[in-house]
Amino acid sequence: MKIPLIAASLALVTACAVQTPAEVHTVTLPETSSVLAEFVKGERAIPDSTADCKIRETRTANGVRLEAIVQADYAVRGSYDFTVTAQGPGGSSDVTQGGEVDLADGESATVGSAEFSGGRYRAVLTLRDAGGELCFTEQLS
Repeated sequence: MKIPLIAASLALVTACAVQTPAEVHTVTLPETSSVLAEFVKGERAIPDSTADCKIRETRTANGVRLEAIVQADYAVRGSYDFTVTAQGPGGSSDVTQGGEVDLADGESATVGSAEFSGGRYRAVLTLRDAGGELCFTEQLS
């Protein structure tokens, strides 16, 4: 009688010691009712198209103004780099801007700008978060 009781006790202790798999929760993200993310061990799976980088060109009385605009589908805390190399009648110029970005869901922000007398230019805008590059754009005149 003792052997079956010991065997049953060992089976019970072994069953209790087995770890259960990580808890998985599925939720709907705000602003995107059809997009689901899983929270596994505290990590969030983010959809592929999460951010957009744009460079807006505006003609001014003095030449050209370029504005760096970032937009995110979900809250983003990261950094941006905006670089403009321009060559015109007055010579050449290099503008490098960068800094921190904190966007709410669906928010857009103008993060940098440069104005120069015209001519040819190359502008590059990159947005990154802790996971890496979210978006990149290059504009040439």
